[in-house]
Amino acid sequence: MIDTKTADRRELRYTSLDDLASDIEAIDASWQAGTLKTTGNWSAGQITEHVAILMECAVDGFPGKPAPWLVRKVIKMLFLKKALTGDPLPPGFKIPSQASFLTPGDNTTTEAGVAQLRTIVDRVRGGVRFTHPSPIFEKLTHEQWVMLQLGHASMHMSFIQPSET
Repeated sequence: MIDTKTADRRELRYTSLDDLASDIEAIDASWQAGTLKTTGNWSAGQITEHVAILMECAVDGFPGKPAPWLVRKVIKMLFLKKALTGDPLPPGFKIPSQASFLTPGDNTTTEAGVAQLRTIVDRVRGGVRFTHPSPIFEKLTHEQWVMLQLGHASMHMSFIQPSET
């Protein structure tokens, strides 16, 4: 297992969904050329699938129940302001078992993960809005969700190293 807190990764901060969409295309082109690399514990397919799942849940709804009340209050107090800046989230967070729906499949291909992420980003860029409450941060506006999604995507996608073809 690679320590993702210290793993080499690219400097990355998306400022818009258009930035993310452009990076998806660069990753796809690098994968098609056979030059794509990753530096963490997940494959490029798993990373893109995971980022897509969180976006899909914010659009289509989260399965299961929200986190316990006290957990929501503490995490909101400690992390919400930072999460809404759009800055990359810190690496190394382990997905709790209650949120296992966010864990990507072991055999997710790059092609499938990229396609899933491209689809949800295109849906949102086309006018679909993030409307469902977060199981942690509760009710967020679409704009707040966008910032949270950009920070989340920036951190995870920084482990994917596309190279010029």
